[in-house]
Amino acid sequence: MGAVAKPSLLLRCLPRFQPQKAFLSWKAVRSSIWTKVALIGSVTTAGVIGFAMPVFASELQAHAVPLPWSHNGIISAFDHHSVRRGYQVYKEVCAACHSMQYLYYRQLVNAVLTQEEAKADAAEIQVLDGPDDKGQMFQRPGRLTDTLPSPYPNVEAARAANNGAAPPDLTYVVKARHGKEDYVFYLLTGSFPMSSVYLIIWSLYTREPKLFCLS
Repeated sequence: MGAVAKPSLLLRCLPRFQPQKAFLSWKAVRSSIWTKVALIGSVTTAGVIGFAMPVFASELQAHAVPLPWSHNGIISAFDHHSVRRGYQVYKEVCAACHSMQYLYYRQLVNAVLTQEEAKADAAEIQVLDGPDDKGQMFQRPGRLTDTLPSPYPNVEAARAANNGAAPPDLTYVVKARHGKEDYVFYLLTGSFPMSSVYLIIWSLYTREPKLFCLS
């Protein structure tokens, strides 16, 4: 009896094999291996890209400091009086050199001007139209369906009048510049107070903007 009991006691002391626990353990090890492989691959890729992209001092640019504009909120809007003043400044100052050829007078209605004011502004300009019944082109007063006039008939004339640098169109200048309205604000208020110096600097800027570290 004693000789038979020893194997039974020995079997009870041996650990039992549990397939489910073994599978879960192998799954955890395999997941850990793939995680390490992915991490190593990501670090290697980032390192290769970082070393492959050179950095030049000439690419460094000064960025405009964000300003607390009142119209940047979710439910905010442009200040109507400020917009009207901006349009007046463009008409009396900026329009002498810069065009807004993608802006129609009808777009000013109920946004900047009343309909009567927009019609009156449009009627002040002369637009080349035609041909008429005789095949001739003619001049007529502007309408709401016309765009704001350009100070120059073509790009070549604009360059000739500005030392080889054509003044940019201002229709989408805010959206086209990095920094948007901050860029325009700093460019206008951070320039030189003397008009003659400003014209010289502006002419140089339009040809070589990188000299001013502006994007």
